[in-house]
Amino acid sequence: MTSLTNDSALAFELLLHAAAAPRRGRPPGSKAQVVRDTRSLGIHHFAFVRSSLLGLDLRDAFKRYLAWSETTTDLRYIQNRRDALLKHIIEAGRLLDATLPSSAKITHLLDLLRSDAPVKAALTLPSLEDWIESEGMDPDAWSEADLIAEYKAAFGLDNADALEAAEGLKDPAQERVRALNHLDNLLSVTPKASDRLEAWFARPMVKCLRTVGLLTLGDLVRFINVYGYRWHGRIQGFGVQRAQQVLAWLRMQYEHLNVFISDSVNEPKSRRALKEKAQAALMLMGAEQGPSPASQLRQFGQGTLVQLGLSRMQNSPGLAGETGEFRSHMANTLGATNDLEAVHAWLEHYQEKPSTLRSYRKEVERFLLWCAQELKKPLSSVTSPDCLRYREFLQTVPASWIHPAPVLRGDPLWRAFRGQPAAASQKQALVIIQTMYGALCDAGYLVANPMRALMKGFDLPASKVDIKRSFTEAEWNHVLQCLDAIPDGPERLRLKCILELLVSSGIRLDELAKARHRDLRIETLADLPETWILTVTGKRNKTREVPLHDEVVRLLATHGKEFMEEDKLCADSSTLALIRTLHASVAQWGRGEGGGLQAVALSDHPGSALSASGIYAVLKRFFSQAAKTAAEAGLDPRRFENASTHWMRHTFVRQALVDGVPIEVVSELAGHASIDTTSIYSTQELARKIKAVQGMRRRVAA
Repeated sequence: MTSLTNDSALAFELLLHAAAAPRRGRPPGSKAQVVRDTRSLGIHHFAFVRSSLLGLDLRDAFKRYLAWSETTTDLRYIQNRRDALLKHIIEAGRLLDATLPSSAKITHLLDLLRSDAPVKAALTLPSLEDWIESEGMDPDAWSEADLIAEYKAAFGLDNADALEAAEGLKDPAQERVRALNHLDNLLSVTPKASDRLEAWFARPMVKCLRTVGLLTLGDLVRFINVYGYRWHGRIQGFGVQRAQQVLAWLRMQYEHLNVFISDSVNEPKSRRALKEKAQAALMLMGAEQGPSPASQLRQFGQGTLVQLGLSRMQNSPGLAGETGEFRSHMANTLGATNDLEAVHAWLEHYQEKPSTLRSYRKEVERFLLWCAQELKKPLSSVTSPDCLRYREFLQTVPASWIHPAPVLRGDPLWRAFRGQPAAASQKQALVIIQTMYGALCDAGYLVANPMRALMKGFDLPASKVDIKRSFTEAEWNHVLQCLDAIPDGPERLRLKCILELLVSSGIRLDELAKARHRDLRIETLADLPETWILTVTGKRNKTREVPLHDEVVRLLATHGKEFMEEDKLCADSSTLALIRTLHASVAQWGRGEGGGLQAVALSDHPGSALSASGIYAVLKRFFSQAAKTAAEAGLDPRRFENASTHWMRHTFVRQALVDGVPIEVVSELAGHASIDTTSIYSTQELARKIKAVQGMRRRVAA
């Protein structure tokens, strides 16, 4: 039994999963269309028809030139596809012929293609050596010239008259191929990056792509490069198979489009990251003991443009900072000998705080790149006037430092900024740089902090909470109505738990994700009923106690009962999460026992802790659905589309103050660092001012 090729095996597997009864009519997928035939007579179409005219295997030719855009390899469909393409070429040629002058007519070429000339098998002559062996001739007994003469005589190659006469006997199949080649030059259309999508793709494809704002082929390629492996997941109604067909067609047109499709579309980001880590580990294992450039740069991403820029800085004696103007001549507690080692050691202190580490690293790498590219100085030689220049730089970041689209940090298009930073972002950047300089001074690496004078010398924009990012009473009633419209089930129960817990306690998203059963307890105080207390750990590792309504705890208990069978496997039930997953986790790339890359599920059963990003996604989906009916209720749909988990926290604080809860109590419940933050939510003082002004007598001229 002959072995199946990969494509044939896939087709066979699909047939096995089909219904038992044979399908009538067209083969499955024969009507699916990605590229428009009416526009896209490309070189691949001519190549497929040419292979057929030359007598090559039709199925092999189809797999090579057209299978990327089709969903079936049924031979009947392939034959029909060949005939349809040939008719299409002839019709396109006929329309073109009508516009040509008489001296350039191609009517005879079209007549050749219309004829059904049989394909002749090509005559293959044996090589001289094979012919000598088959004739039993002794090569040593003949000269080379005599052997060649005998060879030509055997096959009639020495008869000039016969050869001249044979030239007039043209092979009809070859003539049809020549005619097709001539039409290929006239009719085949090559795409350009500026072409609109509807010029090349079928209408259903264009409709899907337009939902994400894509208009041209160039837009599509840039979109694919930005979002990488799962780019199609951002387009509603766009599956994996369609995405593969589109990629195949774009790669075929690479020379004409003159745009490059990034390698990031070939595998998931997590898998690439694991490979990069493995490569970095191999480099470290092969390196000599002691601090290496790779170890100093790993904070900034293996193989990224940031790492490349900093490595150049490290290798430049004038920018490395080993002889910086403000370097201390004494030993330092960081064990650093240059600026990059010092920054790396300082960032290592925040490994247990991933969010803080990401924020600090982003601002520090921007500052380091600015020092190298704009200031031409090492970090340890920066002065207060230089810091003032950096402040001015943040206020008007040059366009050469900005790329608005999200791209990989190793992409040539990557830039340090995605846009012009807001006033609050500028303040955060300067505060982080000041914190870094202060830490380097405290560690004995530097003798002065150039940012200190700058921070005292001008007014920074004050941070302000936008209390409008909270639900009004009418909006919250709409949220509850949308919740009631969801059918009963585990999804609705979990969603209700999240909504009730967030809006009645004001805890943060991260605090909810980390909450466990052990954090719940019943508190009994004099003259007060028994109350459930949830202990949470918030920012700066500050622990606080939040009372919960009995109804909220009952909802959590009902949600937990969904996983009684799974919980039997848990040795310590106190470690179970309050908000849990309803299904097994999606497989992620990881390393198996042998060290090889493989897809590994974090949990193969439901009931594990729902992550902060998972809770956020659940609420965002719900608010997006609520936005669809908001206009009918007389509400602004955009507010629901913009709503997030933090809106629930703002809603709790604002409603607590409206209900008359003392501001100091609200501040403690919310875990605010200062009561001043809580006072931002209070509108009582503003209302008092408005009433006072309205009560004043107007003193104006009549």
